[in-house]
Amino acid sequence: MASRKGRCNQKTRFGEYLTYDVPAEGYDELYGKEQYEKYELVSMALRDRFRKFRVVADVGCATGLFGEYLKSIDFDGLYIGIDLSEERLKAAKHKAHASWILIQADAEHLPLRRNSVDLVACITVIHLLDIRNAMKEFVRVSRDAIVVTLLKKRLDLEYEILKNLNRFPGLSVKRVTMPKVKDEIFIAYKTIPEVIQPHNQ
Repeated sequence: MASRKGRCNQKTRFGEYLTYDVPAEGYDELYGKEQYEKYELVSMALRDRFRKFRVVADVGCATGLFGEYLKSIDFDGLYIGIDLSEERLKAAKHKAHASWILIQADAEHLPLRRNSVDLVACITVIHLLDIRNAMKEFVRVSRDAIVVTLLKKRLDLEYEILKNLNRFPGLSVKRVTMPKVKDEIFIAYKTIPEVIQPHNQ
């Protein structure tokens, strides 16, 4: 792939998963429109629940586009942007609001407490992660909902995503799609206050 659009590198220290090395410069221009379409679909799928969230963690936040979207729909809670790339986090910092926290960390070892965020969002990133370990972390830190979006051209991973979400008792999972949106949306709600141990660890 052209370097401007990023390339895949093998990480060996952060859970041994692939990460997409997308330059911060030009990221918003390249991906902004299609990402906003995904955010709109997520917002519609969550409906009134979305407005009740007070803390949102954006795993793989890149330049903070999802944070900007939340601001545009008058979200006034805490936005936590998490990314491995220092460069992309620096770009996000330039547009950060007082209610933003930006953290350099990987998806398999989130520096967040159990049940500390209302929504964990992982948008167009899951195909680059160790799905089993990432899902375990998402469930651990979320107290209400998890949103994972998957590129339609990587639907070969759909079974793996659903299998790993369904490992956890107390999760209700649904799938949302729209023809013009490039990702499939998977939403998991916690139906009991505490979801800790998955089946078949």
